Amino acid sequence: MLKLKSDKTLVNPPFFYGWIIVFIAGFSVFFSGPGQTYSISIFIDHYIADFDYSRSFVSGIYSTATLCAGFTLFLVGRLVDRYGQRVMMTIIGTLLAVAAFWNAFITGAVMMFIGIFMLRLFGQGSMTLLPNTLVPQWFMKKRGRALSVMTVGSFASAALFPPLNNWLISSFGWRSTWLILGCLLLLLFVPLALLLVRNQPKDIGEEPDGTLRETIPSQKRWNIKDVTRMKIFWILLALVSVIVTIWLVTSYQWQVVTLFWGGLLLIVIPIVRMLIKINRKKQSNPTNPNVSENEVSWTLSEAMKTRTFWFVLFCICVPSLVNTGVTFHITSIAEGKGLTAETGALVLSMMAIFGFPVSFVVGYLVDRISVHYILAITFLGHFITLVILLMTNTALGAIVFGVSWGIVNGFERIVLNIVWPNYFGKKHLGSIKGMAQTFMVLSSALGPLPFGLFFDLFGGYQEIIVVSMILPITAGILALLSPQPSYQAYHQKG
Repeated sequence: MLKLKSDKTLVNPPFFYGWIIVFIAGFSVFFSGPGQTYSISIFIDHYIADFDYSRSFVSGIYSTATLCAGFTLFLVGRLVDRYGQRVMMTIIGTLLAVAAFWNAFITGAVMMFIGIFMLRLFGQGSMTLLPNTLVPQWFMKKRGRALSVMTVGSFASAALFPPLNNWLISSFGWRSTWLILGCLLLLLFVPLALLLVRNQPKDIGEEPDGTLRETIPSQKRWNIKDVTRMKIFWILLALVSVIVTIWLVTSYQWQVVTLFWGGLLLIVIPIVRMLIKINRKKQSNPTNPNVSENEVSWTLSEAMKTRTFWFVLFCICVPSLVNTGVTFHITSIAEGKGLTAETGALVLSMMAIFGFPVSFVVGYLVDRISVHYILAITFLGHFITLVILLMTNTALGAIVFGVSWGIVNGFERIVLNIVWPNYFGKKHLGSIKGMAQTFMVLSSALGPLPFGLFFDLFGGYQEIIVVSMILPITAGILALLSPQPSYQAYHQKG
């Protein structure tokens, strides 16, 4: 009915086709941008001005629409298990474009609610759910590394959509901006999803992690060293560096540009050295403690009967709750500390950019260390980051917070996504991840509320930041108590 032929591919690359899948998955996460808080927030002031609504009224519409989207999202996970990622990516990409077109023509509160509901359901929810169920189908031993590459799309989206939206709105107006975003989805993402996505390796005669296709025995497999020998790689790297530098120079002062590149080099150089060391020590068949050769798949009902499922579910809700609260109020938090709104925007940029290289390191770590230990380390970093935010009163302190927040975010983006396929398998991953994504969206909808309430009660955010520290401490303890569950022990117990 909704099946698409998938026994052939449009391209036959000289490397494992799974990396094409990773590219499309990263593109999907990138194009979730129109439905993310950092993108929609750019339109809020224009809605308030044009419709003469109060900020609390628009915020209420936004939170309510997000809650409704969260309650609906688990259905998308079930549809993924039934029809596959290729069909669903094509449909969801098209529906997100429709949502963007809808928002271009809103005339009142009801249309605004429906528009934000669709953006949150198809954008923030589905466009991030789908790639996180697709990539694990193609990788087992290299799952962490694959997800870390995919995460580039997430950081790029957070870094590029806010300034892009600002520029488009100032140049063409907010209604035309929604039309442009919808057209970009239809022209760039939807065709690639339809033409290039394949649901699993066996559809094209491959095996997870890159066993060569039997039909092409002479195919040469590429590695990172081969890529770095290509001129086009260095040309693209130089082009991206120039674009980022121009953006920073036009948005901030030269001191910030120097601090950014200096800090990035301090992070990247040790990372490169570590990766070279790991590559030299790597054996022909590296062991991943998080997956087995005979990976079993839990159903959603089976997973929900384990203690580990609920502990991990709490863990993934903590960043959604706290990070969304901080992000939503970052400008007000900065001003409350005597800083400028521009400093708040700089913090978000530092977070997005510095989290990017860290995610690659985490991708290697989760392929070598039990994931619940990495999860516990992540929440230790989350706690330290909140302490830095609490103590920050200077622009330099805000930048330190942004960098530390980015590092923790690099951990979160990988470990919170890889834990589900590593613990519960990939056959029913759509349903399991859909349930998890539902709770994440609900947490993100509730996140800004306690920050706003505490601000109204105490006139600042110091008290809610202290209270928020309880969450990562609790999550870290639960992570340590959540090793990978045994499917055999589960059935013996049952």
